[in-house]
Amino acid sequence: MRHLILICILVLGSYASNSIGHQQKEAYISLLFNPRTGNIEVSHRFLLHDAEHGLGLVLDGAGDLSVDPLTQRKFSEYVQQHFAVASDDNEPIVLESVGYEVEGKYFWVYQEAKIPNTETLKLRHSALHELWPTQTNHINVEKDGWVKSVRLQKENDSGWHTIRLD
Repeated sequence: MRHLILICILVLGSYASNSIGHQQKEAYISLLFNPRTGNIEVSHRFLLHDAEHGLGLVLDGAGDLSVDPLTQRKFSEYVQQHFAVASDDNEPIVLESVGYEVEGKYFWVYQEAKIPNTETLKLRHSALHELWPTQTNHINVEKDGWVKSVRLQKENDSGWHTIRLD
């Protein structure tokens, strides 16, 4: 009987930790200054489950993100529409789509732009904020061996967030 109770506790504990884990809505975005190519390389990483669930809520009739190319394209476009970068004089930095892919439990969206002549980057990223107020979009900017970060949530997605590049 004691073994049965222990097994039940372990199973329920595992279930509870999995459900708590799903409550952490997070995306990780990297902006890498690549001096070899002269580009800023941007990669957005979303949990496939969150991306698929979010897209199903945002777009009616969304398919299986892990296998449906049309749904993958739609989510990539959605991410790109909710992400913006500007220079210190508020000029938008136009990012070109490089592609997207499913890799394991993640959905990746890739973009790039020529490295601008600016001392700061102004950033916005509101993907999935309209669905989950706790959605956190972590942005890491890497240049010349240093990394600076900003965390964006719904409560602060109305304005620009500035990162100095020196």
